[in-house]
Amino acid sequence: MQNKKYLLLILMLLLPLSLSSCSSWFMLENNPKKYGKYDYIPQGGGHYKLGEPYQIKGEWYYPEVDNDYDKTGIASWYGDYFHGRLTANGEYYDMNSLSAAHKTLPLPSYLRVTNLENKKSIIVRLNDRGPYIDDRIIDLSKKAATELGMLKQGTAKVRVQYIEEAPLDGNDSEYFKNSKPGFLRKMWRATSSALADM
Repeated sequence: MQNKKYLLLILMLLLPLSLSSCSSWFMLENNPKKYGKYDYIPQGGGHYKLGEPYQIKGEWYYPEVDNDYDKTGIASWYGDYFHGRLTANGEYYDMNSLSAAHKTLPLPSYLRVTNLENKKSIIVRLNDRGPYIDDRIIDLSKKAATELGMLKQGTAKVRVQYIEEAPLDGNDSEYFKNSKPGFLRKMWRATSSALADM
């Protein structure tokens, strides 16, 4: 019985740590969900952010503009739990859009992410900070992970390249002409949201 109590205590202590390592670096209890799983989440609406140096889990990070950023490392992804919550630059995270989190690059920006294991490549909107676990260099939205073919395995070796600053009002560039939710998805979200309110 005593062992079960210790095990339960350990699990309770580890859960917040595991959640905080996924992405959004601010405390989630101060960042409630504004949008549900099937709600339409407006694009943009945040602000440009570079930020001062900051410390997470004893490690310092130094945000900077790096137009030549081109690095290889491990990508992970984050989904439902963060969906509808504020990102680090004041936008709302939409797991069904092509977006990402990075520790130091300016927000919002466009990045090219290439899965080196299958050669698939996409453009994502960088609008959040993270991930803060192991050697991961980028956290992708659920849709971005799906497009790169890494959803099921959870992580993949990727190449991340900075492209340019992104507009504050959302992804209206040619990079995203086919990435916005289609008519059927919009109808499904609206219907599901209405049913949930009944």
